[in-house]
Amino acid sequence: MPTEDEVFDAVVRRITTDGYLDGLADSRSAALRPASPAAVAEAEELAGRPLPSLLRRLYLEVGNGGFGPGYGLLGLRGGHRMGALDALVALERGVLILCDWGCGVTSELDLATGQVWGCDPNPAPDGVSCAFPQHMTIVDWFAKWVAGTLCQPWLVQDPTTGEWRGATDIECAEMLQEAFGPNGPED
Repeated sequence: MPTEDEVFDAVVRRITTDGYLDGLADSRSAALRPASPAAVAEAEELAGRPLPSLLRRLYLEVGNGGFGPGYGLLGLRGGHRMGALDALVALERGVLILCDWGCGVTSELDLATGQVWGCDPNPAPDGVSCAFPQHMTIVDWFAKWVAGTLCQPWLVQDPTTGEWRGATDIECAEMLQEAFGPNGPED
């Protein structure tokens, strides 16, 4: 697994060469603006703990959100938002919302454990939690994004056990191929 410094450098390279957001060729139209130290301090105070070092560095040195998977890393105070959604919405519960994938699907970071969670409310029946662990850290999450292997979180019902859980990478790839063909959404 790559180091935090390697992932940081890879994120910077990707947004410099491929645009800020997945699937948007002209997503570099506005310059990214780093978060202020005060915005980071406020987030850490609300959470009651420091942000993971990679995420802290990305906010302070690259941009206050607006780059990354889905509709982009959500910003801290004064940063990138999706409607009323910013990274601070659930911070008092110790959860930083990383990005919005559309249709209510989000990736979230549990700051107490360092675990990235998916939240997909779309297929969840009553009584089933729409949140599930993604079994990765923020370093893993960004490493997968720069490698082009990060999938949006999807809640699926296990065909064998009937239990609801997050889709595996293989299941995500199969669902994308089934929906869009072998070349993805461009097909």
